[in-house]
Amino acid sequence: MNILLPKTITAAMFQAGTTIPAVDTAAGEVAWVSGTNYVAGNRRVDGDYIYECVKDVNTSPQNTYAPSDIRSSGWWLKDEGAPTNRMAPFDKYLFTKARKATSLTYVIRPGFVTGLAIYGLEADRLAITVKDGGTDLVPPIAIDLWQQAIGEWEYLFGELQRGTYFTLKDLPLRPNVEISITVSRNTPGVEAAVGFISFGVWKRLLAPKKSISGAQYGMESETKDYSYVKDNDDGTYIEKLGRKSTNIGLTCVIDAEQAPAAQALLDQILGKAVAVEVSNLPRYSHLATVAKVTGKIRSTSWEVADVSLTLKGNV
Repeated sequence: MNILLPKTITAAMFQAGTTIPAVDTAAGEVAWVSGTNYVAGNRRVDGDYIYECVKDVNTSPQNTYAPSDIRSSGWWLKDEGAPTNRMAPFDKYLFTKARKATSLTYVIRPGFVTGLAIYGLEADRLAITVKDGGTDLVPPIAIDLWQQAIGEWEYLFGELQRGTYFTLKDLPLRPNVEISITVSRNTPGVEAAVGFISFGVWKRLLAPKKSISGAQYGMESETKDYSYVKDNDDGTYIEKLGRKSTNIGLTCVIDAEQAPAAQALLDQILGKAVAVEVSNLPRYSHLATVAKVTGKIRSTSWEVADVSLTLKGNV
């Protein structure tokens, strides 16, 4: 059972080679400029998000206050569903995606990390390098994004699905590690996208005295559909498509001595969207998601403790 304790990604961590600019004019983004007047409906980039003007800004000094400034409350509204194209994979949602024709690349120096998780991929290929001073810390990764066929018929005649997530673990701890991630399409001009990228430290809930996952049989995954139906007075109705998520419930058995560490981990990630992977075996590939995690720890004996986890998947 693996949980990625995430690290906050800041503007200073982006390095040369990142192909999406801070303000992506090619994607229609426009930067906010101090001293400029705006009318309701204008959308501007300030920091990591897009803000919408909800009340005309046409006087000084109001037009010098950035949309994120508390003094702009009432004039500008932050669009929680609209981070900038560059920062879209680093917010809490999967549906907010960085998009670019053919391919996109991030080059990040996140500091001390032991791994990463990537979700919401829309691409044909994924390439990752992990370097320190130009030297590869792990062999470069270059893979085709195809899921394993469910059976022989699907392998021979079915339409194989593209993989949508990838995790990397056990990176050596280096302060100047530089990680490059490229997602690309086979056909030029087709849009490549990624919804969630997290760098951090992988925490493992292991079976007592062993190096294998402590997750127990009986794990459940549940799809959550936020679509709804709006009924009209004449009997007709409108189907509103909603976003989807995956919820997971499971129990892990761990060494009783690890119970305090497990409690500390739950406290650290409380309220955060974190990457979770029950196992890297193909048969458990459906038990991986980005979620808010809550749980309880029960000391069942002197030797072992149970950790019951509820994972509410993010959209």
